[in-house]
Amino acid sequence: MSAFAAVLAAACANLPDHAAAAKPSPCPSGPTFASGADRATLWMRNTSEYRAMTETIYRAALASLSEGLADPSWTAEPSQAGDLSALPPAVVMDIDESVLDNSESEVRLLLQGTCFDAFPASWDAWVAERKAPAVPGAVEFIQSARTLKDPAGRAVRIFFVTNRECARRPASDAACPQQEDTAANLRSLGLGTDALLDELLVRGERPGWDGEKLSRRQEIARGYRIVLNIGDDLADFLPDVRRQTVAERDLARCVRDAFWGRRWFMLPNPVYGSWLVATGPDLTKSLAAEPDVLQTCPRP
Repeated sequence: MSAFAAVLAAACANLPDHAAAAKPSPCPSGPTFASGADRATLWMRNTSEYRAMTETIYRAALASLSEGLADPSWTAEPSQAGDLSALPPAVVMDIDESVLDNSESEVRLLLQGTCFDAFPASWDAWVAERKAPAVPGAVEFIQSARTLKDPAGRAVRIFFVTNRECARRPASDAACPQQEDTAANLRSLGLGTDALLDELLVRGERPGWDGEKLSRRQEIARGYRIVLNIGDDLADFLPDVRRQTVAERDLARCVRDAFWGRRWFMLPNPVYGSWLVATGPDLTKSLAAEPDVLQTCPRP
């Protein structure tokens, strides 16, 4: 099961009974896998607001990248410190709902009423199709970013840190067919490079490369100055937040308040993510409660 599957499964497994009351679930274990994601999926697929938002974010990220390149002490990776002037520049990006738009897969889950036990095969089949379109603004950002250079004349390298799982597939000899599929999908959008497979860090590709992305960012940070980090989930930026409460996650966000909108850029994803797990299984209770997030971050 992919990280996408694991996060959404944990959130949906205990949905209240009324969540599927309008239409009885065909699944013996309860609601269908994508139960409740209808409006969020429609919003991502059919609104100008979503496109304006993602394009705005990517344009701001490109401007920030230019600023960061000019400052050799600038880094988007908190574990990276000291004199970084010897390191060439890089940008770290998540894949799903940050670069690739998987809303077509979500539509299929909704219309077909896919059950939990059928999701892993459904998701892997979608990845194998290699036909996800780009999130609006992503292609233009990546292509432009690769043309930029730091003061030493070194070009920006894009690394994709994804929780698409590296796993064997029936009728395939590839050790990591999901990596090859993702690379082919990126190439079809004009985002290929000669070293794309090396730039695509997949979950499970190496020992220790689990769903927490810190180890992969640290691997990149050994050879590159990470100027920007772009994703759609708090866990793309911060470790351990998948196991935290809403309040704990928001405090973690505030600790790095100065990074957001300058070194870290978050894409909107109301369909799935670690945020959905944090809200807990009782959605009615969560809706009725006061928000457990801060209006403003504490100032020193």
